[in-house]
Amino acid sequence: EYPLVALLALSAGLKTICMKEPQNYELAFHLNPNLEESKVQETKQALEKSITGRNGNVLFSREPEKIHLSYPIKHNDFAFFGYIQFTVENPEEVLKELNDELKLNNDVLRYLVVKVPSAGQRREAVLKQVKAKERAERRAREEKVATPEEAKEMEKKLEDILGNL
Repeated sequence: EYPLVALLALSAGLKTICMKEPQNYELAFHLNPNLEESKVQETKQALEKSITGRNGNVLFSREPEKIHLSYPIKHNDFAFFGYIQFTVENPEEVLKELNDELKLNNDVLRYLVVKVPSAGQRREAVLKQVKAKERAERRAREEKVATPEEAKEMEKKLEDILGNL
């Protein structure tokens, strides 16, 4: 029931096991605006099937909707925009295959695949920020600034010392 690595780690006396969390990705895409609504849905479903067919897991997908582009792409002022968030087991291989497939698909005007931090990675980043803030506050408390009276007293002591030399 448990992975062999986990059993070996437990038998070796390790208390925590660092399991590699799968990397999340997001595929954003612009589809040809001249496609019929049914063809747009087919294309999105084909992209999802392409991901799941490569041992990927689709976490979320946004239905493509027609938008006005900020600048023309392949002489089109409009496009259907959608995105799919997913995880994959072996990202190097899957992303290369997905990239090749998208390049050959004439219905896809443009696409972009980016890494998205997982919940665990976001949690770690927040913890790092909190710890850094705490360290900065601790340093600020430790670096005590002298009051004007203390500064005058130190100057007098310095003058006395320098006068005795």
